[in-house]
Amino acid sequence: MRTATVVGIILIGIGVMSLAYLTSPVGFLLQGTFNHQKMNLVPPILGGVALISGIALLVAVQVRK
Repeated sequence: MRTATVVGIILIGIGVMSLAYLTSPVGFLLQGTFNHQKMNLVPPILGGVALISGIALLVAVQVRK
């Protein structure tokens, strides 16, 4: 695998996990049970940007072949 392909897959994974955490009912349940501040490591906007850039990177690698 090329480096660009691996980076694209990692970016897509980070984006999907960030957006899934935001919309999952488990995330809301966990937020209600703990008495500390919300700790979302990647804001939803950055998660969307990571997802889109990962898809664009994979498309660019495929077009170049």
